[in-house]
Amino acid sequence: MSLPAEERSGWEGDARVLLEAAVERHGGWDAWKLLRSVSVTPKSLSGMLPWLKGYGQTFRLPSRAEIDPHAGRAVFHDYPTLGATGAFERGSITLTDAGGALVASIADARGTFRGWRKLRRWSPADALYFFGYALTHYHGLPFTLGRGKPLGIHRVRYDGRGLRGIEVELPAELHTHSRRQTFYFEEDGLLRRHDYVADIAGAWARGAHFWTDFATVSGLEMARVRHVVARFGRRSTPFVALHAELTISAAVR
Repeated sequence: MSLPAEERSGWEGDARVLLEAAVERHGGWDAWKLLRSVSVTPKSLSGMLPWLKGYGQTFRLPSRAEIDPHAGRAVFHDYPTLGATGAFERGSITLTDAGGALVASIADARGTFRGWRKLRRWSPADALYFFGYALTHYHGLPFTLGRGKPLGIHRVRYDGRGLRGIEVELPAELHTHSRRQTFYFEEDGLLRRHDYVADIAGAWARGAHFWTDFATVSGLEMARVRHVVARFGRRSTPFVALHAELTISAAVR
């Protein structure tokens, strides 16, 4: 099925062929439109970035996250403590305690990471913003890519195979790692690698994010293992920035 009319601007030639193949491989437009929410339960988190930012000391993981990628919303349960709740929605975050009382509310969370403040260890609010925008963006891919502007086609090797990728300038209003990101696909359209700069950590945080252990969830392909390594240009390294393993389920409309 072709891109929706409102998401066709600039998507022509190879870029459009790649994106339409990816949409079909990941379940198709009909399954995407029916998706109501994705439930993610973290099994493990490791790597240099979580360690540097205070995982296990200044912040912890939720017991479960409920994500609505259409609305750009994520709700973290038992976060940052048992019975408490954290919510991310299009760049704003709120924290409420177990009794429902508001603990923190930040309308523009990204604005708190400017300059030297990027170097700090993360508070529960900081981690909520980072993981909230990451999870809402990831679980909208590749269906939301048409809202961005394709800039070029690139190629890399992955596990002995060639991947074709689209470099995309994402919308300014989208809360994600960086405005420019590159998405690499298998020949059949499966998203395997995702390159970006984690701007809120710093210009040094250049990652090659590998998507593995896919499961079909409510007709959609979703990665249950996310492995991010440091990269130089388009060259990936063995240095692990982040490794996460998840269980995933979904609800449909």
